Amino acid sequence: MGGSVQHGPEGELRQAPEADESWQDSAFVTFHCPTSGIGGHMRIGHEPGHAGGVSALWFGLVTKDGRAYRRNASSPLESADLRDDGFGAYGGRYRAVFDGDLHFQADDEDVSMDLRFADFYPRTDFFPPTAGTLVDDFASSHFECSGRVTGKIVLGGREYVLDGLGHRDRSWGLRRWDTLLNHRWVPGTVGPQLSFGLISWNGVDGSLKQFGYAVREGEVVHATDVDVVVGMEADGVSYRSGSTKLWLPDGQLVEIDCRPYGATVSEHHGVACVDAICEIEIDGARGFCDLEVSTNPRAGSGPVATAVLANTTEGLSGAEAAVAG
Repeated sequence: MGGSVQHGPEGELRQAPEADESWQDSAFVTFHCPTSGIGGHMRIGHEPGHAGGVSALWFGLVTKDGRAYRRNASSPLESADLRDDGFGAYGGRYRAVFDGDLHFQADDEDVSMDLRFADFYPRTDFFPPTAGTLVDDFASSHFECSGRVTGKIVLGGREYVLDGLGHRDRSWGLRRWDTLLNHRWVPGTVGPQLSFGLISWNGVDGSLKQFGYAVREGEVVHATDVDVVVGMEADGVSYRSGSTKLWLPDGQLVEIDCRPYGATVSEHHGVACVDAICEIEIDGARGFCDLEVSTNPRAGSGPVATAVLANTTEGLSGAEAAVAG
C-alpha cells in the first residue's frame, strides 16, 4: 500500500487517553446517496481531559429538495457516550458503533439515522511524515477509508432509504485546534475503482502543506502534487464551487469538479468548518466528495454570523421541513 500505515479493527474503538487536555479521540463520516438525494456528515470527538470531559458533535444533513438538519454541540461526557463498542455524543443520541459492522446512528428531535458503512479497502493512514503541524499537533494517529453506505434516515417525518457512497476517518492523539489557520480537505469516491483525498493545510506557524492520494482497486498511489480551489461566497465562509486536481506518479491527472448541493457549518475551539456535500463525475463514473473548508487567516475566534450557502441553524430547517402525520 505504498508505505502507508494500516490499522486493525482495534482502531475502531476508543483509545487509552493521555493526560494532556488537548488529547482527543474522534470518528468522522461523510456520505451521499444520489437516488434518495440526501447526504451529510457526522463527527464525534471525545476530549476526556478538557473541562472535566467533553464530547463534541458535528452533525449535518442536506437534501436535494432543500431540507437541512444541524446539531453542533459540546456536552459533558456521559456513560451513554463511553461505549465499549465505539463512541457516543449528546447523551448517546449520536453514535459510531463497531460490532463487526460499522454503524453511524442518530436519534434526535426530527431526525433518526442508522447507516452501515462497508469499506472499499483497508484502514489506511495516508498522511506523510512531512505533513508538519497537521501530524505533530492535529492528527498524530489517523486512518481513513472510502466505502459503501446503506441504511435509512427519517428527517422531519420523511423517510430516505440510502444505498450510496461514503468516506470516514478516525483520529486520536493531541489536537491543538489553535495551530490551524486555514484548510481544505476533499475526500471522495466514485466506487472501488477510484477513491481519493486531498488536503491543503495552513498552520499558525506559517507553513502550508499540500498532499493527496488515490486508491484504485485497493492500491494506494500518493500524488506528486495537488491543487484545491474554492469559489468563495461574499460571506468569506461558504462557497458555491470547488475544483481539485491530483497529479499521479504515472503522469495521470485526475481533475474533479465539485458541485455542492448543501453545506453545514460546524464550530469547535474557535475553528469553523464548512462541509459541503458535492456530486462529482470522473471518467463517466459518478460519485461524491465532501469539500471541507475552514478560512481563518488572521486567527480570529468569533462565531460565524453569516453563511450564504451553508446551514447555521440548529435542528430541522428548509422548505416544507415537516411532514404531517
